Amino acid sequence: MNQLPARRNAIGADPMSLIDDFTAYMNRMMGPYFSPLDAGEGSWAPTADVTENDEVYHVDIDLPGVEKQDITVDIEGQDLTVSGTSKKFDHVEGGTARRSSRRIGDFEYALRLPHAIDADKGSAEFKDGVLCMTLPKTTSEGHKKIEVN
Repeated sequence: MNQLPARRNAIGADPMSLIDDFTAYMNRMMGPYFSPLDAGEGSWAPTADVTENDEVYHVDIDLPGVEKQDITVDIEGQDLTVSGTSKKFDHVEGGTARRSSRRIGDFEYALRLPHAIDADKGSAEFKDGVLCMTLPKTTSEGHKKIEVN
């Protein structure tokens, strides 16, 4: 039976990460019966790790079997969207599939980050089926800190 991932530091944990974990859990449990909860029909959402420090976000997304040219990364303010297509690999022509558990078709990973991203200074590398992005934080237009006197 699948279980929700254990939290090492549940106190002060980001509430949105708990929702993401629950959504991923439900997708794993119900995936064979229904389309994923956070994606359109026939599409899937890849797994990802998001970490941050004071200057940047690091986002690593698992995309096994996806070609680099089939990945699109869009950044607008605080919103990151990674989308594309995983194509089916037919290893035996004229054969009958006995079991298939790999995800194919369109995928989308969307995330709203707490800070705006400086897209011009961001970088992305795709290696061994993992998209690794470094996204510098910036203040969004209209957002500024006001000193309290």
